[in-house]
Amino acid sequence: MARHGIRGSLSSILVIAFLLSSIIGVGKAGAAQGECTPGTTKRIAFMLKQQTAFRYLHADVPFFQEAAEAAGYEVLVQSADNDAQTQVSQAENVITQGVDAIVIQPVDFNVAAAIAQRAADAGIPLASYDDLILGADHAAFIGRDPKQGGEEAAKEVVAAVPTGNYVIIGGDAGQTGSTQMSGGYHDVLDPLIEKGDITLVADQYTPAWKTEPAQANAENALTKANNDIQAFLVSYDGMSLGVLQAIKAAGIPDGQILVTGQDMELAAMQAIVEGRQYGSLWPAPDEMAKRGAEVAIALAQCQPISTETTINNDAADIPWALTPIYLVTKDEIADFVCEHPWWQPIDEVYANAPDQKPTC
Repeated sequence: MARHGIRGSLSSILVIAFLLSSIIGVGKAGAAQGECTPGTTKRIAFMLKQQTAFRYLHADVPFFQEAAEAAGYEVLVQSADNDAQTQVSQAENVITQGVDAIVIQPVDFNVAAAIAQRAADAGIPLASYDDLILGADHAAFIGRDPKQGGEEAAKEVVAAVPTGNYVIIGGDAGQTGSTQMSGGYHDVLDPLIEKGDITLVADQYTPAWKTEPAQANAENALTKANNDIQAFLVSYDGMSLGVLQAIKAAGIPDGQILVTGQDMELAAMQAIVEGRQYGSLWPAPDEMAKRGAEVAIALAQCQPISTETTINNDAADIPWALTPIYLVTKDEIADFVCEHPWWQPIDEVYANAPDQKPTC
């Protein structure tokens, strides 16, 4: 499994620098921790790691804004372009400007721990979103269980191809949504690896969830195994696209190797319909965004938050507003398209297979 020593060193430097700024420039006294005074700015910060993926523009941002604005709050949307230092600067600006609550999808869970501490020092409640912040107490976590998603994807693929050579291509190593999903894959695969039923040819994380390194890792795995691979467990559809390109370049027939993904992006949905991709995990970003806004509003008003369980982040048991995640394969995609008409236009999903288009 790939390790990122440079990332770890950078994270440590950013954490130290940001904590020093907290000590020097605290707006509200640390005594505010453990107390709650309702906010008065009527502003909520929604801080995302990026906004280029389809889901952010069409689910996370609009559903969060709709719910918050209906309650009378202005939403300050921030996008860090997958850069931890940018997110630190944005957090400092938001905290200085003043908001009633912060909901943050961390670029790096270690760096974001310092952001959580800085918000606490300023008396601003903070919830992590989609990816859990590690090593710092904070008000709540809103998101799916990526480990559960990894387990579900792996179980379905193993049911289809119970033996052979597998490859894991995870997302960014600095985000819990990636590391925990890979953990879910391993929970299913490791006993089968020990039995000798499955061989793990490669297990790599992918910086910033990018297509190009995912494709390179897939090409290397195919070369290593002489193209004898039965499944790629992939943690994001943008990376699955690179894997499919690698498979095509190797001259392997469509659908011969099972490939998974996450987010139900258009290219992945088309590939599922056409039989080139086995399935994609749907993390329900619409439901996640609405729950995120509900939690933020409650925190801003010092009201109890609605959660299903807790999750330990190595600092505390964090209240968890748990949202769904499930795998959509060719067997389920017609129902999915009809049940989510706002997501992707049905004519585009079935553009290359119009004869399969369902009547909704």
